[in-house]
Amino acid sequence: MVNNYLWMFLLLLLLGYGLQRGGVLRDESSAWLARLVSLAPLPALIISSLAKASFSSALLGAWLVAMLSVWLGMGLAWLLGGALRLAPTTRALLTVQGSISNTGFLGTPLIAALYHNEPNLTAAAVTYDMGVTSLMIHIVGARILAHYGEAKGFGDGAQGLRRLAQLPVFWAALVGYALMVLPLRLPEPLLFTLEKLGQTTTPLVLLTIGGMLHWRTLGARWKAVALIVGFKTLAMPLLMLALLRLVGLPDFAARALLLQSAMPTVMVSAVYAAAFKTEPELASGVVVASTIVSLMLLPVWMGIG
Repeated sequence: MVNNYLWMFLLLLLLGYGLQRGGVLRDESSAWLARLVSLAPLPALIISSLAKASFSSALLGAWLVAMLSVWLGMGLAWLLGGALRLAPTTRALLTVQGSISNTGFLGTPLIAALYHNEPNLTAAAVTYDMGVTSLMIHIVGARILAHYGEAKGFGDGAQGLRRLAQLPVFWAALVGYALMVLPLRLPEPLLFTLEKLGQTTTPLVLLTIGGMLHWRTLGARWKAVALIVGFKTLAMPLLMLALLRLVGLPDFAARALLLQSAMPTVMVSAVYAAAFKTEPELASGVVVASTIVSLMLLPVWMGIG
């Protein structure tokens, strides 16, 4: 069954890429699809998954371990960039893109599809995404890229929080956690509808990402791309694995954290890199390459977890 899902992921990604090459999925179409996913299917997936999960202290532990792993990863990436004497902008990209995963747009839907009968595992994946990734990329990551980019004007941390509060998935997570903690139940027809809508998330996400793959973005910076992608898809999961061996979280939380840490670099990092002119071509190349490598390595991390 797992192999069927992995083949499905690959085939949908290739279909999206084929539609893009055939001129069916243009850049504006892919952007529209991404917007659609973030507005409806992904929030529905989060609410329906959390509504079926049980609250436990393991979720707090998962949040702490995930946050620690990202901070440690950023620190190690920064030190590595200094040791290799990378340009400040490249070092900033290594620090941000090498440490922060695409846990929301890709990680949570994939995990929900792979473990659809384990809502607690999906809840741990959402905790990583909303409690760690969203905070780190919109506040810390954006500030780093703005500081070293040619274009300034990020503002303070409050601006990052406002960006976060504008995301539909943020409010979906709040609703989902309220349903998990409080003695509340969604009406069965509504829960059924949310579940079915949420199930469309993974196919739409993979088609969208396939439509966004442009190999030209790899360009002449392949060595820098390989360095950042290698750090993201190998060093970060290994770091997470070491932390999990130390803390002893429940199996469902440990599997969710390991898989989320193995996801490709967060896509919005390329948006911030373009906005702040922090080597946007390199940032886009990392997003493309890390997506392919991450999906290829996914069976490895699933086997370990």
